[in-house]
Parts: sequence; structure tokens; C-alpha cells
Amino acid sequence: MTAHRPSRRTILGGGAAAFALAGSAEAAPSPFGPLGKPSWSADGLQAAAAAKGLAFGTAVPITRFRQDRRWRSLAERECGVLVCENAMKLSGVVPREGVFETAAADETLRFARSNGQRMRGHCLVWHEGLPPWAETILASGNASRAEALMRQWIGAMARRYRGAIEAWDVVNEIVVPADHRPGGLRATPWLAALGPGYVDLAFQMLKDEDPGAAAVYNENDCEQKADWIDERRSAILRLLEGMLKRGVPISRFGMQAHLTSTLPFDETKLRLFLREIAGMGLAIEITELDIDDRAFPPDVAARDRGVADLTRRFLDTALDEAAVLNVLTWDLYDPDTWLSVYPARKRPDGLPQRALPFDAEYRRKPMWDAMHAAFRSAPDYSATRQRLRAKA
Repeated sequence: MTAHRPSRRTILGGGAAAFALAGSAEAAPSPFGPLGKPSWSADGLQAAAAAKGLAFGTAVPITRFRQDRRWRSLAERECGVLVCENAMKLSGVVPREGVFETAAADETLRFARSNGQRMRGHCLVWHEGLPPWAETILASGNASRAEALMRQWIGAMARRYRGAIEAWDVVNEIVVPADHRPGGLRATPWLAALGPGYVDLAFQMLKDEDPGAAAVYNENDCEQKADWIDERRSAILRLLEGMLKRGVPISRFGMQAHLTSTLPFDETKLRLFLREIAGMGLAIEITELDIDDRAFPPDVAARDRGVADLTRRFLDTALDEAAVLNVLTWDLYDPDTWLSVYPARKRPDGLPQRALPFDAEYRRKPMWDAMHAAFRSAPDYSATRQRLRAKA
């Protein structure tokens, strides 16, 4: 979907102002359809999760979604919540100034609503997913332009999808203690342009535009055992404590859970981490679960056993925490996993990763069995989860 294109003078002279035209042109509500009857099957992952007050879902790769009816049928049967893989990121929606493209996001949302599924928004402020024109604004040294860009971007998305998104990942991957910035914040274009206050600002902007959406801080590399992960967990907890003390309108913490076979898993450390977050009154979501199987043997059966075992140990620990609401995998279908194409994650033997609950023939794998068993054996915290889900 393309909004009115600004003049060349507006683009050159205004920068972020050009984007404001695009945002306001698309701000009116769109007809995404009524919430349909739940589509998931009684023997699927969502049904098992829902019995304990949880929701299961996945990221939607728009090309596969559009081209493969088998993928859509799988999502209908197994999922109760969806999130766009890339279609709601700044680079996907506003690839060029004056262009506001929401067709893929709108299509995903209509599908979710027709199947009675919840929808998450991902992600508003991230150091990646920045189109060149936005990078130029953030690097300009003009804080006012940078703030206007953030305000116009968050405002346009929040207004367009107001009332249709359960939770927005407001900021994504913002902590790297090794960058030696105050508070452990990652060195990003947003931090350079606006200073550490950009985090608080983003949450307030979302709350101003869509007070009913849960506001999430989504983070990676905080689940397993390593000294550098301990540092990250400590920085995350300090950051959350500071935000709450300052009255920042955050309601959830998102734990990505890109787990890797190359690191050990310490149930005790993860349990304590989640307990501290829950003790702050925040809900928790597992937002991007998959398993990097590089350290597992090439034999498929052995590899699948390793993936299933790590999945089960992780979920058994995480789902013991009543504040955990949602579990999403980063796609459902092995051939689409990012782990097989990202250079640092490729297996040394060149084999494709078996990171997700369904194989190349759309068959349930041992990882699916592990997830289903973890949901069925999880404590039933439905009342607590219902209360937290209603807290935006």
C-alpha cells in the first residue's frame, strides 16, 4: 500500500517530515475483519498450551505464507498467536521515504483474525531493519529529526493497528554490556541519535497511541549458561528496574529463546532470572524459540533427540513461571529457518539445521512432541495468566 508521495523538496528539506505524510495518510483504521472462530485442532500445540492459560504461535514468513497452502493450514491447526517475521519492521513498511507499505502486515492480520488468533507486533525500534533513509536521519546529529522519525513511525503503526495487536515489541535487542555504554545499552543508531532516553521515549509513544496494547522489551541471549550471558541478565534486570522506577509504561519482557547446542543450559539460573522479572509485576513472553543444532551429530535421529531434549528442559523450566504467557517459535518449518543461512549459525558439515517443530514434509518432529508434552505437564496458572494478559 503506497501513500501520497511527497515532493522532492519535501524529501530533501524535511527528512522525517516526509515520513509524517506517509504515516498520517495510513493512520485511519482499516477493516481487518471480525474475530473468527478458533481454527486450531484439539490435538495441536495451541490446544495443549491453552489448557494452561498459555498461547502457542509462530512468526509468519510472508513469501511462504502467500505461496504455500500447506504452511497456512499448519498455522491454522497449531497456532493461537502470530507475529510478522519482517512485514512490520521499519525497513519493510517504509523502504523509501514517502512510501508506506502495509499489504503484507494487513494480510497476515486478516488471516489471524479470521482464525480467531491473537497477533503480536514486531518490532518498532531495532538497530537492524533500518532503511538507508532512516539511517541518514539518525546519523545527521539532529536529535529533533531523530525524535520526529521515531514518533511518526511508532504513531503510524500504533494508530493503524490500534485494538488489533495484543502486544508490541517496542524495543528489540538493546543490551550489550561489552559495548561499554551506560546501563549496558547496545551502541545503536538510536542511542547515538537520542541518548539512553530513547528507550523510555519509545514506550511512552506507543502508550500514547495505543494504550490497550501490551508494551514489550524483547531481548536475545539471556537463556543459557555463560559468563557473558550472566552479564547480560544482570544488565537486563537493572534496566527493567530503572524503567519501572521511572514510571515507563512497560508491561512485558520478551525472551527470544534462540537456543544453541553450543552452550550448556542451567535450569536454576533461568528460573531465578524469570522469577526476578515476574517479581517486578511484568509478564513474560517466549517470542522467537528455535534450536541451533550445530553441536549435535549429523545423524537425523540423534540430532532430533538433542533438539527435543533441549526444548523440553527449557520449556519445563520456563513454564514453571506463572508470568509466562506466550510461546512462539521463529517459524514452524525447518526449510525456512534463518539458522541454515546465517553465516555464523551454519553447521560445519553443511547440513540444513533441524531447528523447528516440523520437517521439510510438514511432519511433526520430536521437537513438536517435546513442546506438546511440556505444555501438557506445565502447571495450570490460567487465572494468573488471564490477569496478566489483561494488564496493558
